Amino acid sequence: MRYVLWGLFAIAAGVVLYYSLIPGPGGGPFTWWDKFQHFAAYAVLSTLAGLAARSWREALLFAVLLASAGYVIEIAQLYVGRSYDLDDEAANALGCLAGFIASRVIVAARSRI
Repeated sequence: MRYVLWGLFAIAAGVVLYYSLIPGPGGGPFTWWDKFQHFAAYAVLSTLAGLAARSWREALLFAVLLASAGYVIEIAQLYVGRSYDLDDEAANALGCLAGFIASRVIVAARSRI
C-alpha cells in the first residue's frame, strides 16, 4: 500500500510542480479561489505523504519539507515570468498542516478497525 501511496504522491507532486512553474499570469488581486487551490494541492500532497509515512514524526517531517518546497517553488516562479506571493506560501503551509492532521486522523481510525 505504501508504494501505491508514493506513486500517487509522485503523480500529484508532478502536477503541482508543472502548474506552479508554467508561465502564466503573475500577481493580481487576492482571490480566495487561488488560495484554495494552493491549500488543497498541498493538503493532498501532505495527506498522501503522511499516510505513506512509517511514523507520525516522519509524517510531520514530510509536511515541513513540503511547506519548504512550496516556498522554493514560489521563489522559482520569479524566474518563469510569474510572481512571488507570500499569501500563496501561507496557503501551501496551512494545506501541509491540514494534510498532516488528516493523515494522522486516518491512520488512527484505521488502527481502530
